[in-house]
Amino acid sequence: MTQHFTDIAPDSLDTVTTIFKALSDGTRIRIVNLLSQGECSVGHISHTLQISQSNVSHQLRILKEAHLVKANRQGQSMIYTIDDTHVTTLLHQSLHHAEHQ
Repeated sequence: MTQHFTDIAPDSLDTVTTIFKALSDGTRIRIVNLLSQGECSVGHISHTLQISQSNVSHQLRILKEAHLVKANRQGQSMIYTIDDTHVTTLLHQSLHHAEHQ
């Protein structure tokens, strides 16, 4: 039986490539994991993961550009959250796959 092959649309391929590039760094994966448990400020991420605030800000910029996280201003602080549930699902599926190898 022959199955019909459907290739990935170029725009989708670019988006998926951007997502996987953004998640190809251990620090960013740790940040996404933390944010999957709730919203956080840069200071909270820095303190919890023991990473400098400048490094956290740099990593968050990459994650925002990939539309994996978003920021909302609360007073003088920027609060970061996961952009949507697909991000958490992708992380959890990847971790599940890694644990079952």
